[in-house]
Formats: sequence, structure tokens, C-alpha cells
Amino acid sequence: MAVMLGYSIQKHNDLKAMDAELVLLVREGGDGVTADNKTRLEKAGWKVRVAEELHFDGVDNDQIRAHHRHNLNKLHLWSWTEYEKILFIDADVVCKGSLADLWEMPGDFAAAPDVWWNILTDNRFNSGVIVFRPSIETFHDMIPKVSDPRYHSPNDADQAFLNAYYRFRYFGLPYKYNYNLVMYQFHRDVWDMLWDEAILIHFTMRKPKSDPAQHCHKGCNEWEPLEWYGQYFREMLAFYGWEKELPVYA
Repeated sequence: MAVMLGYSIQKHNDLKAMDAELVLLVREGGDGVTADNKTRLEKAGWKVRVAEELHFDGVDNDQIRAHHRHNLNKLHLWSWTEYEKILFIDADVVCKGSLADLWEMPGDFAAAPDVWWNILTDNRFNSGVIVFRPSIETFHDMIPKVSDPRYHSPNDADQAFLNAYYRFRYFGLPYKYNYNLVMYQFHRDVWDMLWDEAILIHFTMRKPKSDPAQHCHKGCNEWEPLEWYGQYFREMLAFYGWEKELPVYA
């Protein structure tokens, strides 16, 4: 899915004009990035950066939900001080517009509100898209706090920790920069109203799959966004000439 994210960002954004680059964080020996995968990622514009797994005293990764288990490695990014700002985007996101305004965000950290089946406007944010200023001082301040049960539950993943760390002091981004699939199923009127201005579509509840038997077609809860993703993915495959090399995700 990272190749799709890279393609979609570059389709709508001139990274050179932004003085920006695509950097993909992968865990050392843990994310299944083969030589072929690395070649495709680089063709899609990514610089692949390998980092070792972060370990925290008192944190049992096995107690963290499987699909969030390694997300605390995101904290590595605060040590990347060669960058003035970092826009972090989860791989299950796809871009359909300009990201230029995000570089102008005020303060040290910005994120969009999370969305739940019963909560449309949450005072907590979703950490799948965040903009922040890296700082080695902040990085070193974060690490012990991850392990501190007085600060937050150590076996929570990155989102709960970052919400505790930046509570009351983050800049709120509009929904369009983290357009959560939860809205499609549970707040459809808002999803339809804001779709045209949405920029980063976040496939939280249901991920695009490579197996055609698992594709989401008419009749499943999120079929329209997944059909849209599949069409976009086919466009990406054709652009790079990968139609016979990679399956369609939808």
C-alpha cells in the first residue's frame, strides 16, 4: 500500500517545489521489505530508511493489539532533526489533493480529530496523519514517559501515548487531512458533504486487500470507498507498468 500512497502524493503534489521528500520508515528485519519491494518503493519515489525496533521498559508488545504492536516505532521520527518538519502518513492512507498548507501549520504538533461510530467530533486525535517539528530533546523526553504508568497505560500503542503527551497543546487539523473511513459507515451525511474537499483518505476500518475474494464490492459496508481505491490502484499499476507484477488492492 505504500507504493500507492507514494504515487498518490506525487500525483497531486510537487515535492521538489515543497522542498520535501518521501521517506519510508521500516523496521530492521521486521516489515517484510524484500529486494523487489524495495525496488518498487524506490521507483514510486520512496527513500527507504531502516530503523531498529524501539524497546521500552515495562512495555509488553504482546499485550498491544497486533495491528498496532509496532506503532511506537513512530517515535523514531522525532530524532530525525535533519528535517524542519515531518508529515507522517500511515500506509493505509491515499492522497487526492494538495498537502501544501500542512507545512504552514503553527506550533510543534498538529493532527485531525478521531472519529468513532458514536462520536463524530472527538477531542482526541487520530495519529495516522500528524505534522510535527522533530526535536531530539522531545525524543528523549518521550521515551521514559512511554514506560510510566502514571503518565499513560504502557501497553497502549502510539495513538494513546501521543494524545497524552500533546494533550491541550496540539493544533487541530480539519477532517479533510485524515478522512476516516469510520465516517462513511456511521456518519454518511458528513462523509458525502465533505468528500470533494477531502485530501487524505484513511482506510481505518477496512483495509484494501490483494486477494480478489476479499475485495469489497457492492453489498459490503465500505464498498464505494474501496471500489474508488481499487480504480486508483489500477491507475497506479498502469503508470508504473506493473499490471502483470502486482495484484490489485481493493
